[in-house]
Amino acid sequence: MNISKEDYLKTIYELGGDKEQVSNKNIATALNISPPSVSEMIKKLLQDGYVEYTVYQGIKLTEYGVTEAKKIRRRHLLWEVFLVEKLGYNSEEVHDEAEKLEHVTNKKLEEKLDEYLNYPKVCPHGSKIIREE
Repeated sequence: MNISKEDYLKTIYELGGDKEQVSNKNIATALNISPPSVSEMIKKLLQDGYVEYTVYQGIKLTEYGVTEAKKIRRRHLLWEVFLVEKLGYNSEEVHDEAEKLEHVTNKKLEEKLDEYLNYPKVCPHGSKIIREE
């Protein structure tokens, strides 16, 4: 999966798209891009089975999409913990760095990072770090 698709999945998840439909406009605003760009990516995510789309209602993650979004978000939050606890970043400056690192983290590195951090339960901002089921 490419970085752009990962960003969309994570954004849709963070907007509540695992439980309810979110609008193209809300996704565009969250990602700071144009609604037509969102429409193009949603077509790709539909083809890949990550989202469902209902006309006039919006976009919702499929079960597969939720699973992938949770994995991406988990990697992001683990990197936030690492950057704050081990490298001394303050919590206001870790998001952009964690955003980059989440995309280059494979499963083994994620597991090692989690173990190294002693299996944190929350990130520096208080968001719960969900363990894989």
